[in-house]
Amino acid sequence: MRFKIPPLSSGGLILSYQCSNNCQHCLYACSPQWKEWISKEDLLLILDNIQQNSQYLTGIHIAGGEAFLNPDLLQFAIEEAVKRDIPIEYVETNAFWAWEDDKTEAVLIRMREAGLRSLLVSVSPFHLEFISPERTKRAIRIGQKVFGPGNVLIYTRYFYEQFEELDETLEIPFEDYVEAVGQEDAAMTIASEYSLIPNGRAATRLASLFNKQPAAAFFRDTCRKELSNPHHIHIDCYGNYIAGLCAGISLGDGKNLSELYRGIDLSRKPLITHLLEGGVESLYRWAVETHGFREDSEGYIAKCHLCLSIRKFLVDEGCSFEELAPRQFYDNLEE
Repeated sequence: MRFKIPPLSSGGLILSYQCSNNCQHCLYACSPQWKEWISKEDLLLILDNIQQNSQYLTGIHIAGGEAFLNPDLLQFAIEEAVKRDIPIEYVETNAFWAWEDDKTEAVLIRMREAGLRSLLVSVSPFHLEFISPERTKRAIRIGQKVFGPGNVLIYTRYFYEQFEELDETLEIPFEDYVEAVGQEDAAMTIASEYSLIPNGRAATRLASLFNKQPAAAFFRDTCRKELSNPHHIHIDCYGNYIAGLCAGISLGDGKNLSELYRGIDLSRKPLITHLLEGGVESLYRWAVETHGFREDSEGYIAKCHLCLSIRKFLVDEGCSFEELAPRQFYDNLEE
């Protein structure tokens, strides 16, 4: 049996999972511990595949990890995408590198000359733990100078304005932020203003902020919509094709999109089969019956949290299902 997904309409290139930060919310469990970066050969192959399957493409973004940790590779990626007429929506950054005005401007001019037209700067209580407001403001201010005021996206402006009165030189532990605003307000604004995804490190590190329910509360729909969504897919530095926000699940080879779009062979992907046919309930019952998975007595904050818990259990038990990729994602969840 084969599962057909539509060609991508928008997506992101994860040049590496390496990041200057170890944020508690990180969907992709990025951290300084990751070392691998995409090879230029694989990058060109992925860009060629995107170009060949671009009939519905509105644009891509380039991210990590933190792409500015490797400015030479980032410049190369921008130049090669531009050569192929692949529209770049933005490069995403946490602004860790914006220490000085002159150097910040030089880096951004370099990227503009390579073909970049827009920058997205991440601003949140999670980033504030590692990045002082001074550096965030510098990246935004100089970014607006280099790219134009309308071409620097702030995600999110709510938190940017909330941090306006802070000492610009301070980095604030996330626990101190929660204590200052109160757990209820922190949970509400993080969920609503940041649109927190209950997958990745958020599910393992932030679950205490939210109400939990037993596994059966999430036994409703299948995950077909999420796994077949062509919007905001990601292709990572290993070539894994990641649907939407389903971090840690590889649908196949992003270096061979033409083959992937002909249909995914489900005979080799039991986890995806369960999610497609019966949703997280089917995955849960299969994991209990065949691998001895036990439900957490404290419950889960969302179906993605339950799904992640099952997948993490399977990896820890030594299961080697090919869709559980990259494997390092599961090792980095608790860091």
